[in-house]
Amino acid sequence: MNCRDVRDLADSFLGEELLTETNHEILWHLDTCLSCRTDIDVRRRLRSALRNAFHRAPELQPVGEFADRLRDHLRQTARHSHRSRMVPGRWLTLAASVVLAAGVITAILINRSPAADDTLVRDAIGDHRNCALKYRLVRMPMPLEEAAQEFDSAYRVLLTAPRDDVSTPNGPVHVLERHSCAFGARRFGHVILQYRGRVVSLLMTANGGATGPAARADVIPHVIGRPMNGLSVVSVNGSRHAVVLVSDLGNAEMTQLSQMMSLPLAQRLEGAIALSSGLAPVGLQRGFPIPIFEWTCLAILAGHANDAYARCA
Repeated sequence: MNCRDVRDLADSFLGEELLTETNHEILWHLDTCLSCRTDIDVRRRLRSALRNAFHRAPELQPVGEFADRLRDHLRQTARHSHRSRMVPGRWLTLAASVVLAAGVITAILINRSPAADDTLVRDAIGDHRNCALKYRLVRMPMPLEEAAQEFDSAYRVLLTAPRDDVSTPNGPVHVLERHSCAFGARRFGHVILQYRGRVVSLLMTANGGATGPAARADVIPHVIGRPMNGLSVVSVNGSRHAVVLVSDLGNAEMTQLSQMMSLPLAQRLEGAIALSSGLAPVGLQRGFPIPIFEWTCLAILAGHANDAYARCA
């Protein structure tokens, strides 16, 4: 990819509209081209200034009457959609329960594909190198609260977790920085750690709703993908998010550190998801909350099909 290609795609790149492969080609070009890096940075600042100016301009904000009408319209549409799905009958409840149970079993048995893991490894290592090690970013990091409002409310968990200082059997872990940043098309919540004289990245990102190994109660942190440039990735996959560590530490030490840092964070995320969905964060097995989908399956298997169906309707 040359300078002309990068400048033609610059706005789409900043708007996170491109394929992952295209983003990676642009990032590799920006690594060696100061002119294009400068151009991208100017465009990013302009976009940010325009967005902030819009948010601060009272005359550009929606009037209260319009917001009320829109809210009422959305509420009525949601009610109509809900009623259209509510077909009475014992057979429908039974059929829904069977389908749901089959889906649960499939979701539990199928892990993340190798291709998905390879993409996550590439993005996580790229973000660790560009942000934590070299601080050579195309897009500036943003505060976690701002990222929670704009992208994913789960980023708020990283405001307080992990703690600023954590004791481990091999030495203390100290938090250097907390923010949200992006590599290619993937956005991360990023906590930069200092551990035994090394820089370690703890990254949280959406996993597309895929149910990976962390959806099972006997989950343990595990190495994913292949090392790149001496860096390895250890992951804990929850029902909606993956929490990964990136460092040049050995795999055994990385896995132990993930047990101390990533797993408690993943547990907290699963509990928050359960609460936000109106389900009590109970049913812990070996310290990991049962995700909502599995919890519903347990209700079905226990003979509470009607209750399970009501929760999903």
